[in-house]
Amino acid sequence: RMARSRGAKGVPEDFPDRYCEEIEASHGIRQRQFDQIGSYLKVLQSSSARRRKAFFAPDHSSKKAYERSTRKYRRALSSRIGYPPPEPRLGSKAQYDLVASDAYSTIYRMWHEVLEGVEVYALLFIPRRVDGPRPLMICQHGGGGNPELISAFRRDGPGNYGWMVQRSLQEGFVAWVPALIFPYGGSEKISGPTRADLDASAKYLGTSILAIELWKILRGLDQVLKRKEVDPSRVAMMGLSYGGLYTQYAAALDERIEVAVSSCFFNDRALYPHADWCFFNHLNELTDPEICALICPRALMIEVGRQDEHFRVEGARSQVKDASIHWRKLGIPEKFVYAEFQGGHEFGGEGAFRFVKRHVAG
Repeated sequence: RMARSRGAKGVPEDFPDRYCEEIEASHGIRQRQFDQIGSYLKVLQSSSARRRKAFFAPDHSSKKAYERSTRKYRRALSSRIGYPPPEPRLGSKAQYDLVASDAYSTIYRMWHEVLEGVEVYALLFIPRRVDGPRPLMICQHGGGGNPELISAFRRDGPGNYGWMVQRSLQEGFVAWVPALIFPYGGSEKISGPTRADLDASAKYLGTSILAIELWKILRGLDQVLKRKEVDPSRVAMMGLSYGGLYTQYAAALDERIEVAVSSCFFNDRALYPHADWCFFNHLNELTDPEICALICPRALMIEVGRQDEHFRVEGARSQVKDASIHWRKLGIPEKFVYAEFQGGHEFGGEGAFRFVKRHVAG
């Protein structure tokens, strides 16, 4: 006698003579399968430094030779993150809307379309007393931040950004503050997909949220450098946390950035495999030390808080030798500085502005 069918036609409802056991009885098998893959990946990870050293081997015989030899690695990085994004929009002019003037500067909101329907948004601060073109400081906020926060528009100050924008203005820089996409930040709630969802969708289409935002920053920079108040030969960038990430990558990809300060991001990437800053073959080819090496022979400062609650200082210490070696081999060790400060996940900045001023031409 055939039992009544359920679901697909002709499939019996039950088989009275079948073998049965509790599903928990095979739990150990599933755990074993999971553990095997985890162990296998740990083995691969333990030897990734060796593969990375074999992959990344620039020519240290001279600065010119080094710059030539790193071009292929810059192309490899661009390819890995999907940079530039598909179908860029170029040729339009930026829009600047006057916001206000205060004791430090005249402030503008800047908009510029760089992809189909995608604008770079930023705040631009022109120092009050401009006596000719001034150097530019790109001030980059981090996760959960925004240009208004880092620029201390709120009355209680700039949070953990250490008055980065105002200090740049005091030092005579034009300050430019581009926006990153973070659908959260304090009490602010942004509706729509998460950053991780946007990144996954971008990767389906051959790019990434990292590549899109780098494109926004660097194409926005094209426009800012056209302003009469800005000296295009003197460009610096500093950023905290995610801002440190974007500082490292932007300076690695764009040689117009003469000096970079990455605060509270540089670390052992194997400890922090966040999807929106990971890419294919990351640990085997280009991690933080190699990406920083693409900034060489230009100037780079890495700043790390000893009590950083997000990125452990030990992870940064373990990687700094592999980063600094390229400046040492080229005979310019003073152009790479690794600095720890007593503090947490915040912009220290005490030595950052001295470092920038020392290495910005003129």
